[in-house]
Amino acid sequence: MAFDSDFEDGNGSVRKQRRQNEDRKRMAYRRAIEEYRESQALHAQVCDFPEIAEARRPGIWMH
Repeated sequence: MAFDSDFEDGNGSVRKQRRQNEDRKRMAYRRAIEEYRESQALHAQVCDFPEIAEARRPGIWMH
């Protein structure tokens, strides 16, 4: 039984495109997780210095 090469190429390109789309989504999700973790780490570092957070409140002047 012979396969039609046009059908085979078309099907392969559909699979390749679908896989590329899934990879893009997966990478975007990973980047979002990394950015969230970085922001949480930065927040934790800032919370170690409450005087900085207090100085940034409205009505308090930094010199």
